Amino acid sequence: MTKSRYTLNTFTLSELKSQIAVKLTFPVIGKQDCFKLSEILLKEGYGSVSVTTLYRLFINYNGIIPYQNTLDMLVNYIGYSCWSDFVEKIEVKNYNYSINQQNDVTNTLIYHCIASGATKPLNAFFESIEDMEYKFKVKVALDVYDSLLEVKKPELFFSKFHNNKFVKQYVLEDAFDPIFRIKNYDYAYKLYCKDSTINNSLESIQDYVFSQSVLFRHYFLIGNREEAFSIGTKIYTQTTITDTDLESIFIFPNIRFRAYKIWYYQLIGKPKNTIEEYVIELMEYCKNNYNALDSLGRKIVFHCIAEVFCLSNINTKYHLLLKNLFKEEFLAIPNYLFEKPLKKSLPYFEANGLLHYRPVK
Repeated sequence: MTKSRYTLNTFTLSELKSQIAVKLTFPVIGKQDCFKLSEILLKEGYGSVSVTTLYRLFINYNGIIPYQNTLDMLVNYIGYSCWSDFVEKIEVKNYNYSINQQNDVTNTLIYHCIASGATKPLNAFFESIEDMEYKFKVKVALDVYDSLLEVKKPELFFSKFHNNKFVKQYVLEDAFDPIFRIKNYDYAYKLYCKDSTINNSLESIQDYVFSQSVLFRHYFLIGNREEAFSIGTKIYTQTTITDTDLESIFIFPNIRFRAYKIWYYQLIGKPKNTIEEYVIELMEYCKNNYNALDSLGRKIVFHCIAEVFCLSNINTKYHLLLKNLFKEEFLAIPNYLFEKPLKKSLPYFEANGLLHYRPVK
């Protein structure tokens, strides 16, 4: 019996790669990544897909026409019943609001609404999808993100929609871009910060810590010491945020706040021994909370602290200590990385979903 093959188009292949990257929590960009994916598929009972096939499909694609059985195994791994189920859901149901969603974002209704400042239809659309499934909302958020990359003045959109429920949760939070590729992207989070004042609610603490932390990180990394100092002083000196407060919110803003304090200490010239004492305290926090975290939480904690270590003058002995604390998580990524410098492992622990869909080129 002849096995059927399926010709891929650019859109379906891109979606397949993106969704697998989300499930793996790292993009397949090298042969060792293909080896790990092949190993996981077999180990978890999805079937056998060779490293060579994965390499030709994900990295060195030149029009390969894979067996449908191969595609079925790959989409089974990301939660679809078969290849036709995957194609139907990504090409029909999830994109029925676009004009030409597969190739050019400037041909979508969302882009034209944002570019023309059409507030009412966008508000109506965002309200209309409130009860849609999470995956659909992610697709919409990605279209908003792609559109904002293309428009001349994205700050006009943010000035009108920063308080919108959908935009706040899915565009500014879930689709947060740590690379700040949208023009004047910091303006959106300055508005977010302006809206975030701490009261007795858990949401207010969470919003405040998230917005201030991501702005502090951005300004610190681009070398804007004045802005970084201003925000750092506000959150670490002028505002009282307790351990109890931090433990009551999501792990992402929690660990950002804790880890970025190292950068703030460096910024204000704290003595080396004071910074090292805080690093030890942070490592103890990781050790004590490791078992309470789920797999995603552990990746978030590792990546956030590892990024800070790699972009500061922390002694490399703490790099090794961090890797040993999270040694179990290294089993899910290519094996050679544990012995490599800490920086090499960062892309494999990136927990920011947007970067799996819109990787840095």
